[in-house]
Parts: sequence; structure tokens; C-alpha cells
Amino acid sequence: REACLGTIRSMSWVTILLSMVAAVCLTLAGMHLLLWLKLREARENLLFTIAAMAAAATATLELQMMQAQTPADYAEMLRWMHPSVATITVAVVWFVYFYLRAGRRWLAWSITGLRLLILVPNFLLYQNATFVEISSLRHVMFLGESFSVPIGEVNPWRLLTQLSSLLLLVFVIDAAVSTWKRGRRQPALVLGGATLLAILLAVVCANLMVKGILPGPFISLNFLLLVLAMGYLLSMDLLRARLLARDLDVSQQRMRLAAMAANLGLWEWDIVRNDIWTSGTGPASSIIDDSPHMPIERYFELIHADDRESTRDAIEQALEGNGQLQTELRLETPGETMRWITVRGQVERDIDGKPQLLRGVSMDITERKQAETELQHHRRDLAHATRVSAIGQLSSALAHEINQPLGAILRNAEAAELFLRQTPPDLEELEAILKDIRNDEQRAVAVIERMRLLLKRRELQLESLSVNTLISEVAKLLQTEI
Repeated sequence: REACLGTIRSMSWVTILLSMVAAVCLTLAGMHLLLWLKLREARENLLFTIAAMAAAATATLELQMMQAQTPADYAEMLRWMHPSVATITVAVVWFVYFYLRAGRRWLAWSITGLRLLILVPNFLLYQNATFVEISSLRHVMFLGESFSVPIGEVNPWRLLTQLSSLLLLVFVIDAAVSTWKRGRRQPALVLGGATLLAILLAVVCANLMVKGILPGPFISLNFLLLVLAMGYLLSMDLLRARLLARDLDVSQQRMRLAAMAANLGLWEWDIVRNDIWTSGTGPASSIIDDSPHMPIERYFELIHADDRESTRDAIEQALEGNGQLQTELRLETPGETMRWITVRGQVERDIDGKPQLLRGVSMDITERKQAETELQHHRRDLAHATRVSAIGQLSSALAHEINQPLGAILRNAEAAELFLRQTPPDLEELEAILKDIRNDEQRAVAVIERMRLLLKRRELQLESLSVNTLISEVAKLLQTEI
């Protein structure tokens, strides 16, 4: 304990402060790096990690630079500080662009290009991009410790650094204004205010360093403001995501209860992954695998063979048309009767119009189908009873219809006997009489056959009829009454 206290007493406040800045930035960077590794789509968290790590590196280099003993050491530390400053500047620019979904893209690329351009004289032309050459160091006392301050010729490329800082301020303020107008006031205020404050503090610290009041510009402290602002917004997003997840869980439970009460099954088909999710409730829950996720091919195996083609056609029409899916199908349940399912769904597309998801609900309509079948049976029985009643009402007409060909047959037979007694017999007349007898016999048989079919219990069958033929037959049936 005494050794630790002695070490702390030997350290200056500046050393402690910059070390804490580096520690805070590295801690935040580690947290958001783990988050990005779990969720690779979170570009903002990756950019924040890069910015925080660059800020920690800047704090470390700045401390070593102020403690340098020779101009060469100071110039070397300053040279390596420019890449870390460029990194955090570019990371902040693109963080603002992606997080706020605002800002002028050409301006973001301009800032990125300027920062990369500054590295050319920094590594290839001069000792660094701030000084052409550092001739000597002067030592100033600050908070009880001596720090090194450079003396040398200022590099003309330093103007590009100042220009990039000005463009950074313009870019962030412009993006913040656009975000404010869209209603996202807190992110706009936090990022815009932190950037403005950081740049103003950088100007003040630079002037105080020139006047000899401060041993350095304390750039890492200014960057810490930006890191804290970005970290605050991301932390608030995590908090909101947690609250939304809790609310979503409650909503899902309510929806599940409502679906169970209505005997509805919720489902979703991820078209890209070719994977179907089901809620575990509803008509298909008892026949689907234990896992709520399954490939669509497995689902089609459960559909009755006669309904698979129509189901595929309905899905293709929904994907290629207006996105509405509505169909009925039969599912084969193991050890149970066939289940009728009605399916309704809606296609969700990406910004390019490509189908991504097909989600909807399913309902078991087996009881309704059974009721419809029973109703059809009742209708068939009623139709049969109606036909029997009609036979009774038309019995006299049908008797006449049968007696008429039978009487014609009898008269033709008597006439044939008379023609046979002639010498010689009139064969032409006999041939005509036999033809009439055959036609009358066929007519009587047809009447009897139709009567038999009318009285027979059978399924309703639809067939094409000639309207002219039907009218002619009705006319023959009603000829006597007419």
C-alpha cells in the first residue's frame, strides 16, 4: 500500500489525467468491440471502437511527447500522433454519417482524403506534419512537473490539418441540423454540441500553449469529449433496445395468447435463409418438428400431395405479384385425420424490391370443412327427396310418356301383321314399321332409365348438356298436355 501511495505521489496530475483518459477510452472500446463481434451489422459500434482506441493512443503519445528529453524524441512522438488523430477524425466523421443517417457524403470523403493526404508529408517529406524541423525544446512547469515544449519551424502542411478540423465542424453541424429537423433532437444536440465544444477547447488550448501557460494542446482531452458523446448515445441505444426487447416480449406473449384463443398459428418464412419459423401454437404445431425452425421442403412434405402444386402456385403469385398470399391446404397429421388449414400472408421486400420475408397466420378449418361436407350430404338427401316427390307429381305424365311408345309399338306390330298377309308382302312398309318399333322401344327404355337414375342416391355430378336437345326432350314430355 505504501509503495502504491508513493508511486501515486511521484506521478503528476497531468500523467494521472492522461492515463485515465487512455484507460477510459480502452475500456469503452473493449465493451463495444465485444458488441460488434456479436453483431457484425453494428457499424457504429465498430467505428466507435476505432475512435476510442485512437483516442487512447493519442493520450499515450501526447504524454510521452510532453516528457520527451530531445527534439528528435519529441518529433518522433508527434509524427506518430498524426495517424492516431487522423484515425479518430475519420472514425468520428463516418460514425456521424451512419449513426445520424445524415451529412453530406462528399464532405465526409473530403475530410477523409485530407487526413490521408496529411500523412504524406508527415512520413515522407518532413519530421512530421506540424514542424518542418524541431530545433530545440524548452521546459515549462505545470502542476509541479516539468514538460517539454517544442521550438522550430512550423510546417506549411499544417494548414491542411486546420482545414480538416474546420470541415469536420461543418460536416457535424450540417448533419446535426438535418437530424434535428427530422425530430431526432437528442443525438443531434449531443454530437453537434460535443464536436463544437471539442474544437473550441482545442483552439483555446493551442493558444494557451503558445503563450506558455499549457505545456501542450491536450488533444486527447478534446477527443475524450467526442468519445464520451458517442459512447453516451450508443449506451442510450442499448438501454432503449433493452426496454424495447422487454416490451416486445410482453407483446409477443399477448399475441401468443390471442393466437391461442383464436386458434391461430403465427409463421414466418425467411426466403433468403429458406427457413420457416412457427410460433409453436395453432393448427400446425402438433405435426411440426420440436424445433420451431424448419426448411420449407420439410413443410411441403406435410402438405397433401393433391394440394402441393396449388400451394406452390399461390406462393409464387404472392412473391411475383402484390405480395398477398391466401390459400387453403390439407396437412397430413401422423396418426390423425387430415387437417384443413387456411393460410394468409404478406410478403416483405428490401429496398430493391426483392422478397425477403413471407409472414402470416394459419387457421385450422377442419371443423368447417366437415360441416360443409355434412351440409353437402344433407343437400344431396334433400335433392333425392325432391326428385322422389317430383316423380310422384309427374307420375301421370311419365305413365303417358311410357304408354305412348308402348302403344305405338302395339299398333305398328298389328300393322306389320296386315302387311305380311298381303301377297306379296310390302317389304318397304315392313322395314319402316320395324324402324318405328325400334325407336319407340329405345324411347321407352330411356324414360325408364332416367326415372331410375332420378330415384338413385348418388353424388352430384356436373356435365355439359345441349340446350336444344334438352328443350326438344321437354317438348316431347309435355306434348300431350300442350
